[in-house]
Amino acid sequence: MDLGPVEIVTFALPDAGLDTPVLGVLSSLVSGGTVRVVDAVLARRDGGGGLELAEVADVDGLDELVQLVDHLEGLLADEDVAELTAGLAPGRTALVLALENTWVRPLLAAVRDSGGEVLGEVAVADVVVQEIARTVPDEEENR
Repeated sequence: MDLGPVEIVTFALPDAGLDTPVLGVLSSLVSGGTVRVVDAVLARRDGGGGLELAEVADVDGLDELVQLVDHLEGLLADEDVAELTAGLAPGRTALVLALENTWVRPLLAAVRDSGGEVLGEVAVADVVVQEIARTVPDEEENR
């Protein structure tokens, strides 16, 4: 099976849970071929600080999300999810998604097919990009 790079995204859910707009955007990304959800885990921090983990397929009421997951066994290990959700506050729930960046597959294949090699891939976290965008002056404004 040809796979593109996989990025793991973790976010705390609002108190209301996984809402329709988030699922709608994710569904659009999947149906448009931008990403493929290869694993999805819910993590809930209880009042005592303990962490409960569940594959989304094992949680009632997440049928729409479950239908988007094309599961690769063992991709999200419990230890990794625990590390990714270390900052989750008690009483909160996080969703951990492993997303294959399917949009980049043709580019990587073209590089390899032409005799080149992929030397590396780096993902810059959204919080870092947002901070840079806030602190770096806009070049357009400085002309």
